[in-house]
Amino acid sequence: MKRHHLIRNFLFAFIVLAISCSHYDELMTKGAQSETGGDESHNSGQNCMQCHNQNGNEAVREGGWWNIAGTVFEKQNETAQDGFIQLWTGPNQTGALVYELPIDKLGNFYTAKIVDFKGGFYPVLLDKDKKMEKKMGSRIQTGACNSCHGITTSVISF
Repeated sequence: MKRHHLIRNFLFAFIVLAISCSHYDELMTKGAQSETGGDESHNSGQNCMQCHNQNGNEAVREGGWWNIAGTVFEKQNETAQDGFIQLWTGPNQTGALVYELPIDKLGNFYTAKIVDFKGGFYPVLLDKDKKMEKKMGSRIQTGACNSCHGITTSVISF
């Protein structure tokens, strides 16, 4: 009888592990992400994570549960087009480049891919030719960029 329970528990654990690993792999390969020239995003300048999270409504969750998201502006209230956001392990583009997200046609960048913020990152804003425009000297621990860089505060801009 004990052996039967042991086998059943092992099979259950194996199935749970297989399902979680396949979900991880699916998110990492097929997770929604901003694209250069894309126009699927909305609400430029808002804190994307207010809705795009595990507690958001079903339509939002199906559209994307973002791990990194924000808006870039060329000038106050004028969204940028093209360009990239990079996340580095060290300041001033040092260490390892861990993530690079394109900025879409509406000035937004986002990803549903799994991001491990352990240790933090140093963000860098690049123009469409990948020339550095701005960098943050402090380490971030969250991908909710517009929670600090909103329209009426210190916007992310070229």
